[in-house]
Amino acid sequence: MSRGLRGLNRVVAFVVGLALLVVGVGAVLWWTGTLGDVWAATPAALDPGRVREVTDAGWFGAVATASGAVLALLALWWLAAHLTTPRAGTLTLPGSEPAGRLTLDPGALAGHVAEQARRLPGVVGARTVVDRERGRHVLVSTLQVDPGTDLPTLADQVAALVTEARDVAGIHGLAARTRLAVRRRARSRRRVR
Repeated sequence: MSRGLRGLNRVVAFVVGLALLVVGVGAVLWWTGTLGDVWAATPAALDPGRVREVTDAGWFGAVATASGAVLALLALWWLAAHLTTPRAGTLTLPGSEPAGRLTLDPGALAGHVAEQARRLPGVVGARTVVDRERGRHVLVSTLQVDPGTDLPTLADQVAALVTEARDVAGIHGLAARTRLAVRRRARSRRRVR
């Protein structure tokens, strides 16, 4: 999922959540009679006859059909956008010529970086992938670390790993995004008897 789509998801979730909150609070205030004290035009009861007037109108069928079609298309676009992954395909390395190509599997590069990250002090888990974002390759890592880990030192070590991956792969435009997930408790060590 791209960063833009994640941002759109957050905005839509916020708007829908806010609307549900307002409707829910309004319903509770109406049911308790408090809404009538604040807004004088509050109806004492709902009139279902008004709903029948709207649904029996000649324009209602066409508007409902068009709205349903637009919502269905938006839903299909949203689902399709979530199915695609921004993972990078095979990378062509510098030095490739018409006679032969040097390629790199980004999964292997990501796996190597994750393996090296797991060896760093305080890191108990690592997951890394190479994504394509806005035309650039991005090394995206999530590291699980113990709570007592020296984070500034770890950040320097992770930066050195990214630099090494960039140099080895020959991808000069390789960007990196690393998320450090600090565990609540330190990893328990098994006793050997």
